[in-house]
Amino acid sequence: MTFLSKMRDVLGLYRQVWRLLSYSSRSLSILVALVTLGEAVAAILGLWLIKLLIDVLSAPEAFEDGIWEIYLILGGAGLVTFIALVVQSYGNLLRSRQGMMVADYIDREIHDRAIEVDLGFYESPAYFDSLQRARQAGPQRPAQMVSGALVFSKSVIFLAAILVMLAGIEWKLLPVLLFTVVVALIVRLYFTRRLYQWQYERAQLERRASYFDWLLTSDLHAKELRLHGLGGYFRNVYSNLRRDIRAQQLKIETTKSFAEIGVAAVGAAAFIGAITFLISRTVAGDFTLGDIVLFVLLFRRAEQSGQQCVSSLSGLFENQLYLSQLFSFLEVKPNIQGPAEPAAIPRRLERGLVMDNVSFRYRDADHDTLKDVSLEVPPGRLVALVGENGSGKTTLIKLLTRLYDPDSGRITLDGIDVREFDPLAYRRLFSVIFQDFAKYAATAADNIWFGDVAHPRDDEKVLDASDRAGASSFLRELPKGFDTPLSRIFDDGQELSIGQWQRVALARAFLPNTRFIIMDEPTSAVDPRAEMELFDTLRDRIGDRGALIISHRLSTIRHVDYTYVLDDGRMLEHGTHEELLAKGGRYASLFGRQAAYFK
Repeated sequence: MTFLSKMRDVLGLYRQVWRLLSYSSRSLSILVALVTLGEAVAAILGLWLIKLLIDVLSAPEAFEDGIWEIYLILGGAGLVTFIALVVQSYGNLLRSRQGMMVADYIDREIHDRAIEVDLGFYESPAYFDSLQRARQAGPQRPAQMVSGALVFSKSVIFLAAILVMLAGIEWKLLPVLLFTVVVALIVRLYFTRRLYQWQYERAQLERRASYFDWLLTSDLHAKELRLHGLGGYFRNVYSNLRRDIRAQQLKIETTKSFAEIGVAAVGAAAFIGAITFLISRTVAGDFTLGDIVLFVLLFRRAEQSGQQCVSSLSGLFENQLYLSQLFSFLEVKPNIQGPAEPAAIPRRLERGLVMDNVSFRYRDADHDTLKDVSLEVPPGRLVALVGENGSGKTTLIKLLTRLYDPDSGRITLDGIDVREFDPLAYRRLFSVIFQDFAKYAATAADNIWFGDVAHPRDDEKVLDASDRAGASSFLRELPKGFDTPLSRIFDDGQELSIGQWQRVALARAFLPNTRFIIMDEPTSAVDPRAEMELFDTLRDRIGDRGALIISHRLSTIRHVDYTYVLDDGRMLEHGTHEELLAKGGRYASLFGRQAAYFK
């Protein structure tokens, strides 16, 4: 990559960062830039007053005719120093405020992308690596980059002014100063690139360590960790991962420290050499004592400004490297998008949902999860889907709700391809209870209301949904009733059994006024009597919605209108309960085996 192309990349990132800052507050960004420039001007003015004071003091008649001039310059220097401190403090306050606003904005942007991306991104290690790198890059780095650019600009202006003043004393010493600055810059940029490359490659290692940290500290697996004695093993795995990460980083940091010590030694030698040269010239009568004092002050300030320039420029390149990862993540667009002019959702459904010869394969899989699958879910009808684990039932749900698009075939709603609808509007047609349903650390009422957050919380509707799911009886008995947090990680929280949680999730699916309800093993943790009661009255509970029910217990779904049997991604057979028994196929075999347990 050439220097010019590298600079174009940096300038492009600056444009993106300034765009982010303008979203947080354009006026604040301008004010920060002005205050930073003011800091540089105040510093230069302070140096100029010092030079002026030394020139006056060096004059033979300084304490005779120029005493008031000395006091005037001293007063001016004191005033400038005070103003510089005020401007610096105010600038720090503004930059802190700006950083907070940008951090919040970047957080929102990352959350928005995480919500918008297709479900397939969550099933890809590359997605989690990119998210990890985006987290490493933000949300502070955009503000740091702009702050670094302002500090770099201030340092360059300040350094240029010092060099001009040094040139007035002895221009031959300028190459010595510039050499020390350039060497420091090269070393800093080299290790910035090396450290970034290592951190880029360790993203998955960091995620593995975070996973074991989560296993050790969350309540989800706390019982098994204690019963099987896994805590010590997972702790050691985590410690070993962190030890490897730490050792690799310390190796780079150690090499970097020795290199910086070398650079400091070069700078010290240059300073001593320059002072030795000036003293020898002073002895020869070419310079005055005031020239040496001024040179020492300027050289030290130039050295500090040079280091600040190097540090700022190094920080810019470091932030540019990380921000490229952040902006790459923020530019991710979902593959599932609606057309420019989406079709209107039919007001009244006639035929309902139809899958027509649908096939689908997950990314990087070596075979189709679904192959030429056809299925219908008419409005107001109860449809069952039967199949063993791994047959593709959950994948079928994801396709019906358009969390994925099929590779071939199509899915229609009243004859209209669902890809013609806006995805969000189409998904609002469904209430879904997945087998791995969510258990939110919120109140019982909120856990149910989360099924329809597009509308204000209506406690009567929440109670009605809870009644229909059979959850009200135990929720009312909680310490604060429906206002009890359903997690012990917060004060006054309570934990439910898995069967009770399943009733809450079912209530969440019953709450919204949708066209279809999909239930994936909705009663797997519910006792058989309650399960039978639920399915016997399911038509009354769901109203006129079409329903697709997945269940391993065939006895509970024998009264549905139609049943499909899925096996290894293919639709093996379909029909009513009586028709499938008469065929003597897979359904009849499964039903017979289960019925044998109850004889």
